[in-house]
Amino acid sequence: MKSIVYGILDARQAANEALPPGLNQAPLMAVKHGHLAAAISPVAEELASSAGIEQALEYARVVEQLHRRLAVLPMRYGCFVHHPEQVVEFLHRYERPFSDALAQVEGCDEMGLRILFQESDVAEPPAQTGAPTEADAQTRGRAYLDNRRRFYAQQTRVDRAARRVAERAQAAFSGLFVRCTWDHAARPDGQLLSMAFLVERPKLAEFRRAFLRFQKDCPGNVMCSGPWPPYGFVADLAKPAVAALAELEHLQEKG
Repeated sequence: MKSIVYGILDARQAANEALPPGLNQAPLMAVKHGHLAAAISPVAEELASSAGIEQALEYARVVEQLHRRLAVLPMRYGCFVHHPEQVVEFLHRYERPFSDALAQVEGCDEMGLRILFQESDVAEPPAQTGAPTEADAQTRGRAYLDNRRRFYAQQTRVDRAARRVAERAQAAFSGLFVRCTWDHAARPDGQLLSMAFLVERPKLAEFRRAFLRFQKDCPGNVMCSGPWPPYGFVADLAKPAVAALAELEHLQEKG
């Protein structure tokens, strides 16, 4: 039987809190190493290999319950281990960055902004022209290079536009967040800017009021969501951690 990992906790806080049940009401355990702990619960093999939307939503609800009770670095759904000893090794390997990250997110929630804005110079990939013939290879080759040059110039303009919108949003919430991350992606109806703000809980009400003001002056359609566990601020730590777990799992299966 495998266990699923929900997040990294402060072991001292976990010792003083009643932890919620895990997936399918399985008992949730805090596996400890030093001042860190990982929240895990057992899951049947067939459940681990057949993830569905309902299971992922239930997983998110468990993480939210943990987040309401203590500081947590949430994992994305899909972190499985075969033995608790793997978790101890995992905590030992990432002890310092996890301890530092926990200190930063303690007492904070994540608030999200999604801004859909238009950019008249949104890049479109150039049409495939195929290999030039022998007769017009030189002309077609020059045209292809010109298209690529225009494509990357447009991409640069889109990136700059997204940065300007992000900076405008950050200015609107100045003094109300600890950290901010953002990214953007092209959609058929415009550019979607996704931002995550790490907000101290006493400032959540003011953050929402600032959003109402920003909404009136926003260059596009904007939506605010949250509060959430701080998923958007542990990616740099979670990615290598998930990779380490996958590696351990893979090695065990090979053995």
